[in-house]
This record gives sequence, C-alpha cells and structure tokens, in this order.
Amino acid sequence: MNAVTQATEAAARMADSIMALPPLPATAQKILTCFGDEFIDADKVAEVVESDPGICAKLLGLANSAYFGLAEPLYNIREAISRVLGVDTVRSLVLAMAIQQSFNSKDCPAFKTERFWTQSLLAAECCKKIAIADDAANDADRDLSYSAGLCHNLGLMVLAYMEPQRTNSALLKHQGRQESRSLAELFVEEFGADHNAVTAELGRAWSLPAPMAAAYEFRAASGLDTDVRLAYIVAAGVAAVKNTELEEEDRFSLAPFVDPLGIDADELQEMAIMGERQDERVQSLASNMSR
Repeated sequence: MNAVTQATEAAARMADSIMALPPLPATAQKILTCFGDEFIDADKVAEVVESDPGICAKLLGLANSAYFGLAEPLYNIREAISRVLGVDTVRSLVLAMAIQQSFNSKDCPAFKTERFWTQSLLAAECCKKIAIADDAANDADRDLSYSAGLCHNLGLMVLAYMEPQRTNSALLKHQGRQESRSLAELFVEEFGADHNAVTAELGRAWSLPAPMAAAYEFRAASGLDTDVRLAYIVAAGVAAVKNTELEEEDRFSLAPFVDPLGIDADELQEMAIMGERQDERVQSLASNMSR
C-alpha cells in the first residue's frame, strides 16, 4: 500500500470517527442560543447554568476564588454572573466546559488539560482585543470573538479522546523536540488530518455560529480567502499567542492579517502580551476548567 493510499484511508477513518462523536451537549446547545439574543442578561444565562450542576459548581468556585478576593462568599449563580464573572465570559466558559464534559482525555497523559485551557484562554483574550481594535468589525464579530478564540483548538481535545495512544505519541514527539516538524504535520502523518481540520469539522457537525465555523475552516485551509472578518481575527489572535512561546526566528508572520484587519503587525503581537492581573485571571480560569 503506497503512502497516498494510506493517507486517504486515514483521512476517511478520521471523518467517520468525527461523525460518530457524541452530539453537542444539551447545555452547550442552550448556551449557543444565547449568542443570538442581543438582550441576554444574567438571569437567562443563570437559568442555563443551573441546569448543569457540575458547571454551576465550577463557576461558583471560580467566582469565590482568591483571584476575585470577595469579602463574603457567593452561593447564588445569578449573583456570581452579574457581580463577578459577567455574562459574556460565562457564556463562553459554559460552552467550553459543556463540550469538555463529553471528552475524557485521561488515556492521553501527554495532553495537559490545564495547559490546553491556558492557551485557549490566552487566545480568547487576544481575539477579543483584536475585535475591539478592529474598526470594521461589527457587533456580532465582537460578541463571538472571545468564544471563537476559546474554542479554536477543540480538535486537539477530541483527538486525545478519539485516538489517545496515537495522539499521545505525536504530542510527546512535539513536546520533546525530537524533530523539527510541527504538531499539525505530525498529526497529518498519523491521521491524514490535523487538529485544525478536526476543529473545523466539529464546527460544521455541531452547527456552531456560522462566523465561528467559518473561522475554523479558514485556519484549517491555509491560504483560503474569506470575507468573514472573524476568521482573520481568530487566525491573527491564535498566531500572536503562539508567537509568545517561540524564538523570534520561528515566529508566525502576522503580515497576512495587517490589511484585512487594518492593524499593524507589531500592534497585533502586542495584544498577545498579558499584564500580570490579566495573566492571573487566565491561570485561575484554566485551573478551574481543568478540574
């Protein structure tokens, strides 16, 4: 069997596996409806959160964490949302937490859940900054930017769930710097598709908001042209955050996003730098989400 045939068969098996994944959890489906409601308030979001005791407990734990330094503990999720966490952040966190509940990655020890959410949250924060700075972005782009950044890498979590041993092997190679190939290249060799392609497939399968799905398709198909502004916001935000961990000579170029977004490359990169307070917030959120 030649390499082309092997790659084709691997890609077909991956597509079949994605189609067999659990459907989008009910809590996630409910929270997605909130994105289309411009008059959403804490009470409506709290109603969804209260239907899922596990997520409700996590959010209350976060609101009462040392990061927020409340004088008195909160026991009411509505108060936690309106006084501490905020509606927009909670919508995004509930979506991510609900999806995570469907995918147990314990059989893939190289997949570090807290690191995964730390990187996802950093991307979310950066995407939100870019959307705010982008004068041509509309309200929908800004509304979805945090969630789109937060969920941009769900394909990696799904691979750790679907193919834990093979994913673990690829992650160990990448983490150990045993070779120069990127994680995406290692996944393509192993599965015939990378984690970005899996994320894009999830966006379609789960009927995520159309701009989010388009953003993930844009990242999966390098060089694809699109008129979806959120696609450029997410791609730029994710690349800028990744650059913060790379040596200068290995960094991704942000030049392709300068004209579409009307933001200088240096300014885009600066948006990935978090202040001490913001970094503490991200670490607190990631720790809570990974429990």
